[in-house]
Amino acid sequence: MLHALTNVSTFRSLEHKEWGILWLAGHLWHLAFWMDLIVLGWLVLELSDSAFQVALVGTFRLIPMGFLGVLAGSLGDRLPKRKLLILAQIINLTVTVAFTVILIFDLERVWLIYLTALLTGSAWSIDFPIRRAFIRDMLPATAIVNAMAIDAASLVGMAMAGRWIGGGLLAASGPVLVYGFLVGCYIVGLALLVRMPNPTVEPRPSTAAPSVVKDLIAGFVYVWRNPALRGVLLVTVIINFCVAPYFQLTPVFAKDVFDIGPGLLGLMSGMDGLGALIGALVLASMIGLVRLGRVFAIGSIVFGVGVLLFSQAPNYQAAIPFLVIVGLGTAGFAAMQTTITVTQAEPEMRGRAMGAVALGIGVIPLGMAFVGGMSEWLGAAEALGLTSLIGLGLIAMVLLFQPDLRRAKQ
Repeated sequence: MLHALTNVSTFRSLEHKEWGILWLAGHLWHLAFWMDLIVLGWLVLELSDSAFQVALVGTFRLIPMGFLGVLAGSLGDRLPKRKLLILAQIINLTVTVAFTVILIFDLERVWLIYLTALLTGSAWSIDFPIRRAFIRDMLPATAIVNAMAIDAASLVGMAMAGRWIGGGLLAASGPVLVYGFLVGCYIVGLALLVRMPNPTVEPRPSTAAPSVVKDLIAGFVYVWRNPALRGVLLVTVIINFCVAPYFQLTPVFAKDVFDIGPGLLGLMSGMDGLGALIGALVLASMIGLVRLGRVFAIGSIVFGVGVLLFSQAPNYQAAIPFLVIVGLGTAGFAAMQTTITVTQAEPEMRGRAMGAVALGIGVIPLGMAFVGGMSEWLGAAEALGLTSLIGLGLIAMVLLFQPDLRRAKQ
């Protein structure tokens, strides 16, 4: 299958075998991530009937990113990246099997759901910076934009499929079947990673600081001193605090605003994945794309506008096209976020630069808790509309005062 895809310009980077295997395994990890997140959110909503407690699922899932993501980025410049990725997937598999047993015996409690989200979030925090720095190591510069675009397509495409499949299985048979499916995803994904040939990584000098703490500080200082990377970090922080928390509130919108069940929730919440898949595949098809900063800027603005429109949707039917717009913006933002970072950073600093971006992503749990708390006070639609509007204003300011970000090229 990979050989056939390499004949299509959209998937041309897959001619590199090691990357092709990693890309296929990533499909399964991304699928499991989104299925797990939507099902855990629905379980908490049924147990608590609280928007704030539903938002905390995303908070616990992503809170490790603020620390472990940065640490993993630093370790990725010191230790073999493939072994760190294997460790992350072993954690995912172990936790998912344990929670499946909990569901079988009907022992689920809100605190156990939070613990599950925290542990799998820890594995995700290791995977995110390591795998993207690893991609840049194993591919030539001419293939990196295409690889990052189709990696983003995998993430967002599986966001769509994961929520559709998760919502459908949840409505049809309950959470036990969903988690049995997730166990299978992690087993196959781990097997692919273990069997992946060791790539020929381009040599680089070791510039690791004498301690991990100093290494982390050095990575953050490096990003902050590079105008384009600083702009990426600032926009990442704003989007993940003010805009991205929308997806954790989709169960609340489904039940309290649109009055629909888990099946239609899965269909609705996957529409941003559809839009993002379309956007990512368009980007991947653009041979010779060089204006990375411009795509990043447009994608960030469209992302925020889409969330603002979704927050004010009068009904379920209107929410669907607005989420497609969210996805289109997400494609430009997510693909260029990683592409700009790994292309602007020097080879020996890629892991640490991605770790700094992971720190920016790590604010999303705070944003989820903040928007969730505001939803208890103002209502979900009002809270999300206010924060996304503030986010749009802040993004515009960063793009205005960080011209080097807008001008960033490959």
